[in-house]
Amino acid sequence: MVDVNPDDDICRVAGRTSVRGVVIDAADARDVRRQKMARIILDAMYEFLGLLDLDGTLLEINRAALDGAGLCLEDVIGKPFWQARWWAVSEEVRERVRQMIAEAGTGRFVRCDFEVFGDLQGNRTIVIDFSLKPILDDDGKVAFLLPEGRNITEKIASSAELSRKNSELQVALERLKELDGYKTRFFANVSHELRTPLTLILGPVDQLIKEGARFDERERFRLATIQRNARSLLQQVNNLLDLARIDAERMPMAYVHANVAALVRETAAGFDAAAEDHGITLTLRGEDELYADVDRAKFVRVLSNLLSNAFKFTPAGGRIVCTVERVRRGRVLISVQDSGPGVPDALKRHIFERFTQGSEGLGASGSGLGLSIVREFVELHRGTVVVVDAPGGGAIFQVEFPARAPEGSFVRTGSAADAPLSQELLGPLAPAALPPLAEAARQPGKPRVLVAEDNADLRLFLYDVLSDEYNVLLREDGASAFQAAVADPPDLIIADLMMPRWDGERFVRALAARQDFPKVPVLVLSARADDALRENLLEHLVQDFLTKPFSAQELRARARNLVTVKRTVDILQKELNSQASDILELTAGLVASRKSLQQSLTALQVMDRRWLGLYENTAVGIALADREGRILSANPALRRMLGYGAEELSGVSLMEITDPSQQAMTRRNVDGLFDGEFPSYTLQKRYEKKGGGHLWANVCVSRIPALEEDGPMLAVIVEDITQRMEAERSLTATRNELARVARYTAMGELVATIAHEINQPLAAVITNSEAALRWLAHDSPNLVEVAAALKRLNRDASLASSVIARIRGFLRAGDIHRERVDVAHLLDELLQMLQALLAEAGVRATVELAEPRPWLMADPVQLQQVILNLIVNAVDAMRDQPEGQRSLRIAVTGGPAGGLQFSVHDSGPGIAEESEERLFEAFFSTKPEGLGMGLAISRSIVENHGGRLWLDRSRGPGACFSFTIPDN
Repeated sequence: MVDVNPDDDICRVAGRTSVRGVVIDAADARDVRRQKMARIILDAMYEFLGLLDLDGTLLEINRAALDGAGLCLEDVIGKPFWQARWWAVSEEVRERVRQMIAEAGTGRFVRCDFEVFGDLQGNRTIVIDFSLKPILDDDGKVAFLLPEGRNITEKIASSAELSRKNSELQVALERLKELDGYKTRFFANVSHELRTPLTLILGPVDQLIKEGARFDERERFRLATIQRNARSLLQQVNNLLDLARIDAERMPMAYVHANVAALVRETAAGFDAAAEDHGITLTLRGEDELYADVDRAKFVRVLSNLLSNAFKFTPAGGRIVCTVERVRRGRVLISVQDSGPGVPDALKRHIFERFTQGSEGLGASGSGLGLSIVREFVELHRGTVVVVDAPGGGAIFQVEFPARAPEGSFVRTGSAADAPLSQELLGPLAPAALPPLAEAARQPGKPRVLVAEDNADLRLFLYDVLSDEYNVLLREDGASAFQAAVADPPDLIIADLMMPRWDGERFVRALAARQDFPKVPVLVLSARADDALRENLLEHLVQDFLTKPFSAQELRARARNLVTVKRTVDILQKELNSQASDILELTAGLVASRKSLQQSLTALQVMDRRWLGLYENTAVGIALADREGRILSANPALRRMLGYGAEELSGVSLMEITDPSQQAMTRRNVDGLFDGEFPSYTLQKRYEKKGGGHLWANVCVSRIPALEEDGPMLAVIVEDITQRMEAERSLTATRNELARVARYTAMGELVATIAHEINQPLAAVITNSEAALRWLAHDSPNLVEVAAALKRLNRDASLASSVIARIRGFLRAGDIHRERVDVAHLLDELLQMLQALLAEAGVRATVELAEPRPWLMADPVQLQQVILNLIVNAVDAMRDQPEGQRSLRIAVTGGPAGGLQFSVHDSGPGIAEESEERLFEAFFSTKPEGLGMGLAISRSIVENHGGRLWLDRSRGPGACFSFTIPDN
């Protein structure tokens, strides 16, 4: 009944059609035609499919099964199914197939995975999902068996790979959890190690300010600046410690039954001075008495942070309203409303996340921790915090929490609820009483410098440094600085990069875009040690780049150089013959244009050939479409992705092949491109394939302008990401958990680093502060010695600031900052700072330097930190040695491969052999009170410089640590 044609292609001749060897004739009877159609469908199926009788004899099989095993229909028809080539993998497989046939003959559906010969004409095995389905007759008895097989080889391989990846991620996750445990155990020491040194900075400075009547106004302002910024540092340390406690789940709630309305009034009173200074109206509304169970310190911290945030963004003459009230179901609502610029919708979703700074959307700087602390403390109260737009402009921060503590919680009452609040919790960091450094009248002959800096302390510091040589004009943001520069161009512009309204980069770009603005040198200040940013700005926009912190001497030198060059250029420009210069430039331009035109014609021909080759052979799908979204042409890659033939996609609308849920969006995007609302767009979308199924793709669509007779068109670039989407879904949960634990670990490392690195510079600050106090306490105070002590204090505080800056740089994974270092000068500064420590320990220190005077390209702060750690360790090791036998030798010699080798050799008891193996591990210390971070941090710094740090046992008694720094 079936005619077989040896030609497998489809052909039509005189009313006859041949499909894969099955010939359909127009004269065929209906039943014959249906049988032939069934044969065509069976052979066209991708799956293994056949038909057996109850004894397992093969009655019918499709082409896919035959081709996979390299068989012909005559080889297997009428023979036992289990004897065919597919099951020749082993006798066990054949026997299992026989058992399944017998089991299916009883009317049961059976299913099993098998390895069979099913690829490369029966020469390679595949894994199939095999099943036998009973087919019942009209009487309900089993008449036939239907064998089916689906190739699952790739699926099994993918599952195995995914399982392996998950196992690797689980091992990494367990390791990170173990490290998180180290951080939690280390936390108890951190609070004391950080807060005590900062307290010892603030205490002496507070005393100097109270007893400094003999200082002039400028010196009192400098002391106040130290005090205010030390308090700011303490506040940031407290924020980091609180977050670390929360991460370690060691932030208990100390509930008291208190009048929260009174707490609100007392906290707001701390902001009265700030409100008066800025002309801001601070209004309190709500009940006079409203009792609730709260942790007083955390509640006041929440309210203080919200009020500080409101003052930061409320302009002079604005208003702030704080409301406390009881709402539904025994809950308390605290609202803080300001009249500032409000919070952009895009920022509202992230504003309470850690390290989210308002500068990205609100135009003010910050650490990004204040509102995160608010959310964490509110959630500890089982409450919520949200931000909404205020009527008439501004923002409203609303905190809502239950008025009663959880059942079973201990709640104190009475005197505990009425205790006075710590002064650290009340009010913002008040601005210092600034000296009268307002812009003086311009002095004839002095160059004019425009300073754009948003930080008031730094702005006044720049004025203090530059005002002796220049007429200085101060502005607090890029927008006002731009107006001042255009109105009266200065000789030099100094601009900070991070500023509200307009940042420094936008400011200098706006100046560069004005053709009528003269060439004024620009010096940019930045706290970001970003080499790529510095190189980009220096190449295109500015003449100098200075990274904070910087010295007054360096700032003066750079400003002097820029002003000198600018004035020299101005003088020379007046002497030039501009007309001759213009003719020369015009002639050179015409010659260059003719050469460029000839080169462009040749390049265009080459480009056409390359584009055609790319279009036809790239793996990325490419299509061109008209104004209505109809496809004009599609390359082979796109046709393969969607299952269309060579000409089938032409004229098809993009809407037709787009998933229905995305069709309206696609229509809007196409209209937006042609209406000029945007030049291009990129998104992930889902296409419907011709043969069924979907294609996930990254799609980039651009508008091609009209060219001569052709109208505008769309260029559509399609990248197939279907497999990637499936893999990403399976790994998302594990990645989220891994990211959480990694964040905990990074926080622990940050806190540990701050604790260790800041201790010595701050100890030196305390020593110099005490020295200044002793000189002031004399009957005839020696102001010269006081001034010298204060200079040393300022130097050591700057070193502490530099350490903090390096740690912040560690968070951003930035490169080290190399510069040319005078090693002799660096060691001299370091020994001066440690003079009191060496004297107290009775240690005699000597320095031996290579000749000629050694210089090195390195990070001076990090290099000094390594030597400081080694010296302090050596001094601690010699404290039990007899007096007169405590000596320290610091030697600097040439390195084995260039650069320098440093050695620090003490006369102590040396290092025990059992400790040597773990000596450079984090958290391991040979001192009972040690943190175990010094040598680990030092080794990390040295290795980042390309060097090596080791314990040198070849130098005799005592301990000798050596390290190398290559000069490259």
